Amino acid sequence: MFWTNRWIHGCSVQNLAPSVFAVVPMRIRDNRSVAEALVDEQWILDIQGGLSWTGIRELLRLCDCLENIALTDQEDRHVWNLVESGHYSSRSAYKAYFFGSISFEPWKQLWKAWHLLSVSSFFGSPSETSVGRPTDLLRGDLITQKSVLFAIKKRKRFSIYS
Repeated sequence: MFWTNRWIHGCSVQNLAPSVFAVVPMRIRDNRSVAEALVDEQWILDIQGGLSWTGIRELLRLCDCLENIALTDQEDRHVWNLVESGHYSSRSAYKAYFFGSISFEPWKQLWKAWHLLSVSSFFGSPSETSVGRPTDLLRGDLITQKSVLFAIKKRKRFSIYS
C-alpha cells in the first residue's frame, strides 16, 4: 500500500510525512497501491483537508523523494536483510532473536555435569536416559543468564540430597 508500506528506501509515507498522512482518509490509505498512486501523481489527490506549514514542508520533501521513482513490470522481491543471501530461514530468525545475547561457551560442560547429576539422583548411576531436563532450550552456542542460573540452582539442590 502506498501510504502504509515501507517502500521508499525502507520507510513508509506514514513515517516520512505524518502530517500529510493524517489528512488522507482511512479508506484511501488502506486501499491505494503504489502503482495506482504514482500514475499521474494520483496520490496528491488523496490528500483531503488543510495542511499546516509542517505539512507543506513534509509534502514538498515527499515530492522530492517520489520524483525519481519509476516502477517496472518486474515482480516484487522480498529480501530478508538479516542474512547475506537475502533468503528467510527459521535458522536466521533464531539467530536474529538471540543477537546481542551473552554467549556462554562452557554450556556443554555445564549440561554434561547437570545431566549426570540428575540421572544419578534418579537411578543411582549415570545412564543414557535423562529425566526432567530443565535445559531443553539450551541448543546452540547462545544461552541466557537465567537459564544458567536455573541450571546451577537445580544442580545445587540435587547435590544436597544425593
